[in-house]
Parts: sequence; C-alpha cells; structure tokens
Amino acid sequence: MRKNGFELSPAGRRRFLLLSGGGIAAAVIGLGGESPAEAAGVVKVSMKILTGKMIGRPGWPQFQPGNLKLPANRLVEVTVRCYDDGNASLPGGYNEVTGTIGNTMRLIKGTPASFAPDAGTVVKEVPVKDVAHTFTVKGGNFFLNVPFPPLSTVVYRFMTPVAGKYSWQCMSACGTGAGGWAGSMDEDGWMKGTVTVE
Repeated sequence: MRKNGFELSPAGRRRFLLLSGGGIAAAVIGLGGESPAEAAGVVKVSMKILTGKMIGRPGWPQFQPGNLKLPANRLVEVTVRCYDDGNASLPGGYNEVTGTIGNTMRLIKGTPASFAPDAGTVVKEVPVKDVAHTFTVKGGNFFLNVPFPPLSTVVYRFMTPVAGKYSWQCMSACGTGAGGWAGSMDEDGWMKGTVTVE
C-alpha cells in the first residue's frame, strides 16, 4: 500500500488502516499488532565477493565477511556486491533463490556504492550460465540459497531461525584444483563458513 508516495510495510499498512478508520482504541490495537521481527527492526548486513586478484591470491575468490553472527528470529536484509567477473560450473537447482522472503532477491547490474530501494529487478532465479557464486546454507530448519551473477549487486531478506551454528558453502565450482572444488572452496571464511545465530 502506498500513502503519500511512500510504500508502507505490512505493519505500517495495519496501523494506517486501523488509524484511518477506528479512533484511539484501534490505534492501540494497531501498535500492538507488529510481529517481534517488525518491532525490533531489520538487521542489515553488507557483504562483498572479491576476486583473488583483488586480495593477492589469484584463483581464490572470497566472501567478506566469511562468517556471520546474527540474532535469532529476526528479519535480515543482506546486500552483496559481487566483484567477480566470471561464472563457474553449478549443480542443477542452485540457480534458484530459496529460503528468502518470497523466494526472491533484487538484482542490480554492477556494483554501485549506493542505489534506490527499488533499483534493479526482483527475480526468483538466475540462468545457470550466469552464476558466479552462491551463498547456500543447509542446516535442519535453515535452508537458504542465493545465486550471484558476475559484476552485480544482490539484495535479499530472510528470517533467521532459532539459535545454532549453520554451515554455508558456495555451490559454484569457483576454486582451484580438479573440478574447481579446492583452494578457497575448502577454506573456512573464503567460499564456505559459518552463520552463528544467537
């Protein structure tokens, strides 16, 4: 819902609808109707995918930061700038966005320092041939897969699960050695790591 040119969140829509038609009693109900995640606000995370040449280790791309700490049961918005300019071999299905809000992400061409909130295109997948890396978490009650095209910026949101340690791995064979699964693919904090939810 838009009000005076601004997009309202689900909680904001409830408050606007209640406030515009129900007086003070409705206002109290509207303010108490937020989910805990909405009341606490969105946790924002910025990441980069750097090339090995950028960090002095050719053939070793890296997610920075490689390990994350996040609060449990919160809405998280992640912005990732991918500076890698090439793609890599990818197993089937990992080109699809999974586990994010609406199983979507916002894809922006290039790596601009800033951009409008509605910049880019909302997508559910990236063609397999256009994927450079993925951020893939597989752990019990927490599955997340986000593909990143070369030279792009991706923004996505997801809800963190209960407290625990969850491993993530890039599923694009972007490392060294036979098949591209050595080097940075096998090194903690590079193309794999941990999401610690507290």
